[in-house]
Amino acid sequence: MSSINRPLAGPTLSYDLAAEAARLRQDPMYKQSGKLGHALVKNGRFRVILTALAAGQAAETANADSAMSIQVLEGSLQVRADGGEQELRQGQLIFTAPGDAHDIRAAQDALILITVSAQNDDFRPGESRTGSGENP
Repeated sequence: MSSINRPLAGPTLSYDLAAEAARLRQDPMYKQSGKLGHALVKNGRFRVILTALAAGQAAETANADSAMSIQVLEGSLQVRADGGEQELRQGQLIFTAPGDAHDIRAAQDALILITVSAQNDDFRPGESRTGSGENP
């Protein structure tokens, strides 16, 4: 896993999502598994995670016990939540209440932006606000 040597929290953070996506897709872990996500923002209970998924791959739902939104930047997804299953295409966004997201699978190669309001915050004041090799 590559080390994160950029700030994950601060008063203002800015990202070139196309450049971040290119880095994800060039990462050996993505090439091996067909999926990889990197936290762009991790500030208190708030997280923004950019995730690349190859067709057929599923996104981790470790944060399914938290409210989240999933925005499709490229490609399409099949999302199964308590309310049923639906396809999300580029430019669409879904919100799921805590515990409602069960299966997020790429119908075709996809790039998604996941925003999470974490229930179980692992940030503690006084700790460094940069990560070290984490893959949310």
